[in-house]
Amino acid sequence: MEVKGYLFEGIYANKLDTYLVKKDLILHSVEPILYFRRDNSSDIKYWKVNWMEDSAGDDILLLKEQETPEPLEYEKIDNPYHKHLIMGSSFSVQHNVVNKVIGYGFKDSHNEILTSIVLELDDLFISIITGPVIETRITNEEPNDIGDIIFST
Repeated sequence: MEVKGYLFEGIYANKLDTYLVKKDLILHSVEPILYFRRDNSSDIKYWKVNWMEDSAGDDILLLKEQETPEPLEYEKIDNPYHKHLIMGSSFSVQHNVVNKVIGYGFKDSHNEILTSIVLELDDLFISIITGPVIETRITNEEPNDIGDIIFST
């Protein structure tokens, strides 16, 4: 699921609720799709973001890399840089090269549990935090206090 160096094209969902809190933009959605594309290429990746609650009541972030924006409604198109026309709400940012991906969470007795992920772009940080409604925060400041780092690219 490597996206370092890819362009972050946007977030898609059937519905995106948007809030401005101080200088941060917060998006709430259920099962959002993140869209990445290699610059000047048709190499496209989608990340389906979901969650589950374990038996201890902890929220776990689930990421699935896929070739289509399912479960969103979409149509295939013939374009060298875009393969799909996606129906639904969307959000995108400028200066969108992914410089770093950091996964946060905790370790239980057997596994590392992912609870949030941060995409570091040129001038922005995009944090995705798990729960029944996925919170995506777009900010100029590096997020903190969201768990222990369990991986970094």
